[in-house]
Amino acid sequence: MDKAIHEKIEELTRRIQQLAQQQTTISNQLVQLINELDILKQQVSITTTVTPQPVERAMEVIPSPVPPKLAAPPLPPRTSSSFEEFIGKNVASKVGILVTIVGIFIGAKYAIDHELVSPLVRVINGYVCGTALIGVAIWLKKKYEAYSSVLMGGGLAVLYFITYIAFGFYDMLPLEVAFAMMMAFTAGTVYAALLYDRVIIAHLALIGAYAIPFLLSDNSGRYAVFFGYIAVINTGILIVSLRKHWKSLFYSSFALTWIIYITWFFFSFRYSSHQFIAWTYLCIYFLVFYTTFLAYKIIKKEQYGIDDVIVLLGNAFIFYLVGYKLVGYETATNYAGLFTIINAIIHLGVSQAIRRLKLADRSLYFLLLGLVIVFCTIAVPVQLDGNWVTLLWTAEAVLVFWIGRTKQASAYEKLGAGLSILSFISLVQDWFNHADQFTYPDAGAVHPFINIVFATGILVAAAQAAIIYYNRSKKYQSALSAISSYLLFYNYILPGIFLFTLYFVFQVEINGCFLQVNKSIHPAISGYSFLDSGVGAFGFVVLMIYSMLFITGCMWVNLQWVRNKILATFSTTAIVLMMVVLLFQVLEILNDLTISYFNKGDAYFGALEFAIRYVIIAVVAILLYTGRRTIHAFITDEWVQKGWPLMVHTVTLAFLSTEYLCWTTVRGSDNQYKLGLSILWGLYAMMLVVLGIRKKQKHLRLAGIALFMVTLIKLFLYDLAGAGTITKTVSFISLGVLLLVVSFLYNKYKDVLFGEGDK
Repeated sequence: MDKAIHEKIEELTRRIQQLAQQQTTISNQLVQLINELDILKQQVSITTTVTPQPVERAMEVIPSPVPPKLAAPPLPPRTSSSFEEFIGKNVASKVGILVTIVGIFIGAKYAIDHELVSPLVRVINGYVCGTALIGVAIWLKKKYEAYSSVLMGGGLAVLYFITYIAFGFYDMLPLEVAFAMMMAFTAGTVYAALLYDRVIIAHLALIGAYAIPFLLSDNSGRYAVFFGYIAVINTGILIVSLRKHWKSLFYSSFALTWIIYITWFFFSFRYSSHQFIAWTYLCIYFLVFYTTFLAYKIIKKEQYGIDDVIVLLGNAFIFYLVGYKLVGYETATNYAGLFTIINAIIHLGVSQAIRRLKLADRSLYFLLLGLVIVFCTIAVPVQLDGNWVTLLWTAEAVLVFWIGRTKQASAYEKLGAGLSILSFISLVQDWFNHADQFTYPDAGAVHPFINIVFATGILVAAAQAAIIYYNRSKKYQSALSAISSYLLFYNYILPGIFLFTLYFVFQVEINGCFLQVNKSIHPAISGYSFLDSGVGAFGFVVLMIYSMLFITGCMWVNLQWVRNKILATFSTTAIVLMMVVLLFQVLEILNDLTISYFNKGDAYFGALEFAIRYVIIAVVAILLYTGRRTIHAFITDEWVQKGWPLMVHTVTLAFLSTEYLCWTTVRGSDNQYKLGLSILWGLYAMMLVVLGIRKKQKHLRLAGIALFMVTLIKLFLYDLAGAGTITKTVSFISLGVLLLVVSFLYNKYKDVLFGEGDK
């Protein structure tokens, strides 16, 4: 009984599964048909209404306890109809009117060249063509407005240039009549732009308006009338720009006006006769564009973007730079600082009015206030000189950054980045001037470490450290975006600038000490090539010790507090570069200093010239030890882990070789250095192989074998040249024994090195 029931249950379950599979198949097919129907509706214009009730009823007939997940219908494939419409309705009309105008002028030129018609007929025909285009445009406006607007612009352009031809080529019109007609056509173009609501026509009017003075110019030099005309045109164009919110007109007017003015200022301006004109229209243009910019922000309630920032800063700095140049013509008194402060006062007044009257958002207020700070900052170097400029810019950088970070004002943080760069550049300039005082004492007496430049450098470094500290503090969060380039500056670039500043603050003074001493002993030796003297060589070694101690300090601080991988990478790279300098220059200088001390030939610092070689050995040992800890803590790359001990062994072998060469020379047995150096290298090579076998480090073993090869090549090609029998015998036996020992070790530990044996 139970068995029959179970079989029945299994049979019913199997049938349900079969029906469910059939239902899923039918549902998927139905969904596919619906999707195809939607695609056809979008591709083809359907004139009759299609009712989907049968489909819906079909869906109702088939119950679905677990409805399948319906995929969204795919977008219809892109057809060429929209592109074709764009070409046929938009591009073709504009290209057509352009080709038509060009054709009219080609025909006119042909008629002129071949004297087919009189000048009067040519001009009349031009006016007839232009008027015809305008008439057709008016006739087609209701049904084909876009096409009509193109014809209207083309017709006005024809009338405009025919008037210029009548005036410029045939003298048919007096200047006043031609000017009035062109102004009328320009006004008509503006009216057409408003009528059609097409900014392209307004741009045509703008270009025509600016072209009139150049086309009708008689070279009379009436610049006041010329700039007055541009000011009137700007006012009208900018009113249209504000009314229709055609901001591209504002940008075009801004660019064209300042290009015309600056070109005149640099090529035609004469201070004696044009001073009043230059100042008048400089102020008018500045105020017109400033007012228009504020109107967009206050009346139109716009949020400023990068293009607005460019316009605002461009307008402000063009006004300032040209004004500064004009002020510079007054040689009797210096009003440059006062003019800079006036610029700051203008922007301060506008920013306070915006804040108090709540005319715009806070971002515009902070932007204008930033301009105030910029001009106040510029006023300092304009009026003052020297280290006070650096100190003032540094103080402003810290203050502005602090305000921006605590008040969540990103504009202030951005300005703080710029001021930090300015203060650093100013400090570098101070260092160059300071170095000249060390090199050429006649420029002014200066005491190393006891001078204003050193104090300024310490304060700048302290200010940079303060900004870095508060930037890293979690208590004060930045309002800048996480991907902002300014935040990148504070996180990475400013710490690099801080390290650069901190290093050269002391480097400049240490170098200055030896420059002064060297100059007093060897007045004829240039301050920038003093390594040939003992003082200069000793100073170079001292600077090397200072550099290594500085990098050691950076790595120690990084290990204890900062924990930054970028700083660790920078430190290890600096160590590698310093080791290269050590091997190729410093070790030779150390030997020369020691030999000069023992020979009493040219020792200026006494026993220090001998002791400094062991000081630098100790410093290098500390540096390499700290570098090893840094690599183990931050750098996991295998090639670095293997390359570091190889560099350490290279430096160690170089120090041993230098010591051997130095003492053999001092004791007068330098003729034996060939043999002894080869034996030393062979012993060190064997030590590397033994160490590589013991630690199972293949790179050490290979380095030992490579050193053996170099030693053998040196032995055969250099050491044994002209050597006696005893020398050759000792050399061959010594290196032969060493190689046999190495071979024995490889054979003894081959299973450990190359197989599975135990150590």
